[in-house]
Amino acid sequence: MQPELTQDKVYSVSWWGVIWPVLFAFLGTDIIVGVFIGIPSTIYTELITMQEPTALHVSVEDTAFRFGRLIVLLLFIYAYEPIKSLVIPTFNFHVLKKINMYIYVLLSLAASWIIYLYVLEPLFPHAGEEQYAALKSEMLEQYPILLFLSSTILAPIVEEITYRGIILRLFQERFPFWIAAIGSSFLFSIAHSYSVGVMIDTFIGGMFMAILCKKTNSIIPAILLHILNNALG
Repeated sequence: MQPELTQDKVYSVSWWGVIWPVLFAFLGTDIIVGVFIGIPSTIYTELITMQEPTALHVSVEDTAFRFGRLIVLLLFIYAYEPIKSLVIPTFNFHVLKKINMYIYVLLSLAASWIIYLYVLEPLFPHAGEEQYAALKSEMLEQYPILLFLSSTILAPIVEEITYRGIILRLFQERFPFWIAAIGSSFLFSIAHSYSVGVMIDTFIGGMFMAILCKKTNSIIPAILLHILNNALG
């Protein structure tokens, strides 16, 4: 009797093909936008005006930074074919025609808020205040239109493209879904390291959004959930 032959799994993306795009999406976009927006902004306030940044300056910089990240991400996706072939299919707008998609989004939103209110809030009562201070929300709130554009529209789109569109999809090329979801959600939480409570809350939210992507084969529901969560939070 001949021994059974085993065939190694063939991956469509190499380890290097996973690592460098993940690093670019996670860190590279911030560095590039920081060079073109962050550094000139700092030079303007510290060397030219020699004054503390005004609320308007902080609000415009925050919005411009997120818009800049969106542009860099989209250029990266369209310019790099391996990423383009992985990410573009996730922009599946057909799910907007399906009623069950909205049910999934609302159930995920309700579940995440229940966990936050009844588990995380009692354990980490000052997490919200720490995030509020770290984000300079007191200054940003003086210009509510810019705050809404930056935090409620641009931030969810940029972060979902980064963590569910690029990183989750790349991880899924090398790992089972649950490991990919945990890995992408972990990086998502690191990007929100204002406090331990915020990081745990962000990790849980990332898991819900990863599951939505898996369930619907689209990042559009995850973007909607993220927008609703930021609007309510």
